[in-house]
Amino acid sequence: MTDMLRFERPPVHEVTLGLMFQPLPRLQTLDLASLRVDWRSEYPNLSESTPLTPWQSSEQTVEFVRTGLSWPMGLCSLSTEIGDRRIRFQQDRFILSWKFGGEGHRYPGYNALKAELLGKFDHFSKLSQNISGVLPEVKRADVQYLNRLPGISAHQAMAGVLTGWTSNSTFPFRVPDYCGFRVQYSRSEIDSLVSVLVGVDSAVTEPSDGEFSEGSSLIIDAESQVELGDDFSLRMDAAHEVVTAAFMEVTSDQMREQWGAGR
Repeated sequence: MTDMLRFERPPVHEVTLGLMFQPLPRLQTLDLASLRVDWRSEYPNLSESTPLTPWQSSEQTVEFVRTGLSWPMGLCSLSTEIGDRRIRFQQDRFILSWKFGGEGHRYPGYNALKAELLGKFDHFSKLSQNISGVLPEVKRADVQYLNRLPGISAHQAMAGVLTGWTSNSTFPFRVPDYCGFRVQYSRSEIDSLVSVLVGVDSAVTEPSDGEFSEGSSLIIDAESQVELGDDFSLRMDAAHEVVTAAFMEVTSDQMREQWGAGR
């Protein structure tokens, strides 16, 4: 999952990299119209929806938009024609997501994805600065990997993750329609500024022969705080190192061998 850890057939299905920053209250959708023009050849599809909940915790749970104030900026989403890549942004975040697994859509490695994120965010930041007068102040860097585990049910994956793949699961009734779990660590053992979540969910996969089969998804999500004076790019690298370490902990040697692990 890093350039030091390579797979011939990586299980990566989706990667999301995100930068969370201090809200830019003056920023509005029309202010960023030039991004639609500049990125249209790569991301032709445009949609707008209700903004996501602020990433920063707040005691205020209800907020009314008073007369005379600007309407909150919505969540803008730009995506490719086939939907395998997506850019989302609003007043407090900038997120890029990629999906892999289809023909011709191989995982290119973290560094390639990060380079695209930083390039697009730099463009977004300069435009935002021209409008609001300040550059976005990044306070958190997020890294999330969703991996597909075909042929391994969610309850088998849960037993494997929790026992280090030393025990098979037993289930009291028939195979459930859905099962899953989440384990959250507010501070990882590798970096105290990075929190990490490991999750398993039921998933249905469609192999190349067109037959659907039972499977599961393995989610690893790390969030790194960016303190004053920190390079947010390096803090994203720190989050990625935590994701990689967690991935090594919750997968078995046999699984990694099947994926063609190499150095």
